[in-house]
Amino acid sequence: MKINLYDVLSVVGKELTIQADVDNLKGDFQGESLKINSKGAFDITLRHIQKDIVTVGCDVPVTVSRICSRCLDEVVCSYDLQIVRTVNMEKKEAYTEDASESDEISYIEDCTLDVDMLVLDELYTKLPMTVLCKEDCKGICKVCGTNLNKGICDCDQTVPDPRMAVFSDIFNQFKEV
Repeated sequence: MKINLYDVLSVVGKELTIQADVDNLKGDFQGESLKINSKGAFDITLRHIQKDIVTVGCDVPVTVSRICSRCLDEVVCSYDLQIVRTVNMEKKEAYTEDASESDEISYIEDCTLDVDMLVLDELYTKLPMTVLCKEDCKGICKVCGTNLNKGICDCDQTVPDPRMAVFSDIFNQFKEV
């Protein structure tokens, strides 16, 4: 969803509240394809506080479909994003709520706010690198690919000691075939 900011920028002190949603938004996080849904419409508040400075604020509850890092099953994660950004339209910089540092604006182009990009930018800062379906996830078998949470396989799971690899090679050379 895109919002035109010209109406807000027309008068200093003007405030505008718009309903938006991010249903069926897709993103890419560290090579993982994400499917993002909001739990309904949410309000975005835009305020023109000074010349060329606008604040953007919203609370967005989202659910994200991700893949378990061990067993590759789908995991649904919920996040409540509280976004507050102060944007300098002239310098094309944005400041977060604590105003400690500025960042590049990827969600505003030519006085148009891209809500999807704003939500994705905030979500990417909240996502953990890996996600598990459950804390004691057993993963998949390295040999046959069976999901070990759902069943047991008969594969040999022993991992040879790498320090003994030299002896293993010697014994393999003298084996009779």
